[in-house]
Amino acid sequence: MKRRAALIANPKAGQAGSRERTETIDRFLRLMKERGFDVELCLTQGPRDATRLAAQAAREGFRDVIVSGGDGTINEALQGLVGTGARLLAWPRGTANVLGRELRMPRRLETLADVFAAGKVQRAFAACATSETTGERRYFLLMAGIGLDAAIVDRVRPALKKRLGKAAFWYSGWESLTRWKPTPFALEIDGKTRSGTFAALGRTPRYGGNLAITPRARLDRPDFEVCLIDAAERRRYLKLLPFALFGGMPATLKGVSFYDAPVARATGEGVLVQADGELIGSLPMSFAVTSEVIEVVTR
Repeated sequence: MKRRAALIANPKAGQAGSRERTETIDRFLRLMKERGFDVELCLTQGPRDATRLAAQAAREGFRDVIVSGGDGTINEALQGLVGTGARLLAWPRGTANVLGRELRMPRRLETLADVFAAGKVQRAFAACATSETTGERRYFLLMAGIGLDAAIVDRVRPALKKRLGKAAFWYSGWESLTRWKPTPFALEIDGKTRSGTFAALGRTPRYGGNLAITPRARLDRPDFEVCLIDAAERRRYLKLLPFALFGGMPATLKGVSFYDAPVARATGEGVLVQADGELIGSLPMSFAVTSEVIEVVTR
């Protein structure tokens, strides 16, 4: 008996040309068919399509939902999957592919199809960010960032990502550091309010693919590892960067604090917020690791 799966694919993901992307998807469908899967292909056409298609697939009884694209496409699909009981199978084809790295998803198509067919799963608690201005809720799996990284995400243009790939974030990062003004905000955790100019609420050890900002965060734990930095000058962030690149920032560094908490609230004026590499608004905003568990296929 064949296993049914829905494949939600972003036809513009990655740096390959459109013909190459189409051929890759066709080849993947053949490989999955050889492994006993009946896969229905659903292509996204624009923003929020992945959310609609994921919710529709879950309603139609698809147990496995494969999402092909970058972390942004996967995050969109997550909005339609939380609470449905459908499993998420991540096919990393984007720029950073943080979730794919966390789940150790292979790039080789034959191996990827084998991993999906084996169906080994990991339980992941979905986190949620809620705008206190609009009431809009946004689920995320990887991280939320307040301040600098959100400003970097805001500056990265799609054309630059397509041309440079992951290097686009580094390029935009250096450009942002020359112009970004650290803006103080308040972060409330466990009833205590602390000030900072950057905060990472991590659900995975790696941040942005290579940076170790929240190295003790885990998908299967119902809390965040929060890294809060209180630095008024841009050059302080340049001095902290090597620690994030080579092993992680110790809590003994001046202006750096770590907390474990299931909920947090941040308030401030004009401070941007990103989640899973997508800009989601500005403060004030509250964050919580929810009781909603989604199964993700892992290697």
